[in-house]
Amino acid sequence: MKKNISFSGCNISAKKRASGIMKFMALLFVISMCSIVSAASEKGSLKTDGSSTTTQESKEVRGIVTDESGEAIPGVNVIIKGTTEGTITDINGEYLLSNVPNDAVLLFSFVGMESQEVVVGGKSILNIILKSSAIGLDEIVAIGYGTANRKEVTGSIASVKSDNFADALPMAPDQILQGKVAGVNIVQASGSPGAASTVRIRGSSSISAGNDPLYVVDGVPMQFGSANNSVSLGASGGTTPLSSDVSNPLNIINPSDIESIDILKDASATAIYGSRGANGVIIITTKNKGRSNEFVSYDGFMGISYVPENLPFLSASEYRKFAEDNDLAYPDEGANTNWQDQIFRTAITQNHNLSMAGGSENSNFRASFGYSDEEGVILSSGLTKYTSRLNGMHKALEGKLQIDINMSYSHIDEDKTPISSSIGNEGGNILKDGLRWAPTLPVYNEDGSYYQIGELRINPVSWVEVLDETKTDVFLGNISFGYDIFDFLKYNLDLGVSNEYTNRYTCIPDTHPAGETEGGRASISKFQNSSVIAETNFTFDKDISDHSHITALVGYSYQRFQNENTYTQANQFVSTVTKWNLMQSGTILANTSFKEANRLASYYGRINYKLKNKYLLTFTLRRDGSSKFGGNNKWGTFPSAALAWNIADEEFLTGTQVSNLKLRLGLGVTGNQEIPNYLYMEQLGITGSSTYYLNGSAVPAVLPTNYANEDLQWEETKQTNIGVDFGFFAERISGSIDYYSKRTTDLLLSFSTAAPSVVSTQWANVGEVTNKGIEVNLSGVVVDGSDFTWRTNINFATNKNNVESLSNETFKRDEIRTTNGSGVVANNNNIKIIIPGEPLGTFIGRKFTGLDENGMETYLDGDGDGTADEVVIGHVDPDFTFGFNNNFKYKNFDAAINIRGVVGNDIYNNTEAEFSYPSTAPGVNVLRSALTSGTSMDQTSEFSSRWIQDGSYLRVDNVSIGYTIDVSKIDFIKKARVYVSGKNLLVITNYSGFDPEVNTRSSGIDYLSYPRPRTFMVGASLSF
Repeated sequence: MKKNISFSGCNISAKKRASGIMKFMALLFVISMCSIVSAASEKGSLKTDGSSTTTQESKEVRGIVTDESGEAIPGVNVIIKGTTEGTITDINGEYLLSNVPNDAVLLFSFVGMESQEVVVGGKSILNIILKSSAIGLDEIVAIGYGTANRKEVTGSIASVKSDNFADALPMAPDQILQGKVAGVNIVQASGSPGAASTVRIRGSSSISAGNDPLYVVDGVPMQFGSANNSVSLGASGGTTPLSSDVSNPLNIINPSDIESIDILKDASATAIYGSRGANGVIIITTKNKGRSNEFVSYDGFMGISYVPENLPFLSASEYRKFAEDNDLAYPDEGANTNWQDQIFRTAITQNHNLSMAGGSENSNFRASFGYSDEEGVILSSGLTKYTSRLNGMHKALEGKLQIDINMSYSHIDEDKTPISSSIGNEGGNILKDGLRWAPTLPVYNEDGSYYQIGELRINPVSWVEVLDETKTDVFLGNISFGYDIFDFLKYNLDLGVSNEYTNRYTCIPDTHPAGETEGGRASISKFQNSSVIAETNFTFDKDISDHSHITALVGYSYQRFQNENTYTQANQFVSTVTKWNLMQSGTILANTSFKEANRLASYYGRINYKLKNKYLLTFTLRRDGSSKFGGNNKWGTFPSAALAWNIADEEFLTGTQVSNLKLRLGLGVTGNQEIPNYLYMEQLGITGSSTYYLNGSAVPAVLPTNYANEDLQWEETKQTNIGVDFGFFAERISGSIDYYSKRTTDLLLSFSTAAPSVVSTQWANVGEVTNKGIEVNLSGVVVDGSDFTWRTNINFATNKNNVESLSNETFKRDEIRTTNGSGVVANNNNIKIIIPGEPLGTFIGRKFTGLDENGMETYLDGDGDGTADEVVIGHVDPDFTFGFNNNFKYKNFDAAINIRGVVGNDIYNNTEAEFSYPSTAPGVNVLRSALTSGTSMDQTSEFSSRWIQDGSYLRVDNVSIGYTIDVSKIDFIKKARVYVSGKNLLVITNYSGFDPEVNTRSSGIDYLSYPRPRTFMVGASLSF
């Protein structure tokens, strides 16, 4: 049976899994690589303005030198080629040369930029744009507690600079990396404004502990709270009418403020962060230096978003015919309502950023302000964000003392629409009801009130009256003091603080069907997440001979984290007109609070040794002490070592077209401690389920909440990485290839205890998981002409995950069943399994073999015992991921296109499993396929391989076209650029849901997922 590929509303036949994607990518790859090799083989890169003359007359030549962003560059050398005559640009990037022959060639050069030669050709004004060094070997990257020259890096580190960010930046910085970095798989949980992303660097290594990378913002390791998901309100009838969408904690960072994002992937790079480096490290560096010429910049855009395509539910005429053909009773009010159109809308988005910068030789600053307002494509959803940042630097004591300060404040208002991924048959919310309500029913009664029907209870559009608001305020700040004790010895002190305050308010009015039977319901949840950090270190940096150099770092770090929460819920209000502002007017259902803290103290050191600029050695050691563990396991040691050989600097490659060739080998140990606090000791808690009586009154009992386990310790990940970096034809072609192998042992696992037991779950170190893979990154300058340039990047990564073992003396089980499905599917419990020999994220269930003559489902029964077998029916993780990014420039025009995709992952389409069975329930709509599949009306909803679908896709993620306006005659404008941009323009996939990039409740499961919108924007960038 052929599969259908959704292609922006069209259908494409595909006989093999993802074959269309592979063919398309192969074609693009061949075209771009042939073009690169052809262009690179041509010698000479002389850039001219196309004019020439043989006259020997001389003249005065002047102009302005800027970088690609339009900022003036002071200190550029401007030389008349073949002479010693020249000058340098002033503070405003301007230069003036006298007595310049008409046929002269001017040479412009600046450190870190590509030199450029231009023929004067009779012109008296020459404005020059210098480009950054080609995919530069001189590029500076963050390595943790410092920076390094790309050529001298020994670990596996990828970087994305602000110059490569797409137009119309997303709400959160992690989404910038999608499709840009090999080995980094990012899945946005849903299409709701500000939705969280699942970020995996080189696969998942843990079962119960965290798999997210460590984020370091301006040198400060972050620990984000989870307050915005702390509320789960229930109403009568088993509904959960509030949003279960997770908000992205990185929304607090304005992407427009980011200078670079560096991703540390292997253990030799991440071991400097020890117990938190097992899942990789993402270092975010903000723009923290103004130029000596003051400037003001503005960036902004406005756009519209919409749902690209509705799910194919029955229309009114199809529904009527279906009911009449099957002699079914159905409510018919004569309407012709497309309920998806009623709950979806065209949403407006706007974003504005204003920055100011300036400084002098010893001081500089940059201040920025941002405003974002993003409506959701489902009614009553949206996000508004306000951000501000101040970064500055000052040098004193003749330059020996440098003080850096970084401060930011963000305020976020979120309106969440009622969407839950864990509701049952009777439950509803705006999306579930918008799908299942019959199209023969109207939206409103004649008097303008919402139409209601008893069987379904709640009109889909009426869900907008249920309020779910979250307000978040976050302050991040750090100050750094660096003092040069000697030329070769520097002392540094860093002090940082973060404070996150999140308040979530919900209200189900007593006038709404979801709340009328219990007199309304409201809640208040207040959450605070804070941390303080103090770090001090010394850096030794010195040549120890004519051919060798040592850079050594030794330091100490202390960080304290604190979380606290208060939560109140009530119903039976006198009136819900006051919403959550008069909780005492209702009956209190819950009134709880908690406060907890944990600490991390660390000693760390790193030695970098360089011999003849060709042979590189890095050794790192970190020792962490965590309050999350006790006894002899409180401290852990995490070492790493790496070797690199710059083969391109050897004499036998001198004079060849090999501009870079470096071999890297790294190995090390990192840890994971992302578990709840104090599990090594017995803790007590108050529970309402167990009580004793005091003077005739029931009192909640104080009981243990966990069993003490002093043997609990870190997860450890041992990783080996072998890589090669290469570049040819003066970096016209460059890239890297890495092979890695990770083994994670002593997995931190939470498992159910045997009944009877006061404690329901227990934690222990159990089992091993491995990840192995290959990462390829290839960049090239396809065309590098005076008028037209084309730069391209292709990245590709594989990862094979495998559970090596589970059971030990503490945990004697051969498998772990996890994850329930949702909705009305009958056998939806434990649809995933963790078992040796299979990867994490494995689906288990019955294998669908077709329909019998009565239209009933049949399943594999290999042993013939009359019971369907349970077998592995799918895997969540893809076989490989890829990205294909292109940047073009023609004169004043520029364009960019970003393509990314995954191949080989499986998705449980829980939504389709619920709505693909012919329904006899009055008023319940179904997917159009339910009428053509041949399934019997008597068949109940069942979980099986029938609903496991190929999740492979190729997505045209972003396309933008810009034009830089000539502002040479406008004194107060330095740069003006306008652009149009489109996001999520095209998806090629076999998947039949709204979008194959989903993550509801658990990875690889799609149930009532908020649709991902298609967005078109127009924007402008101005510098004054």
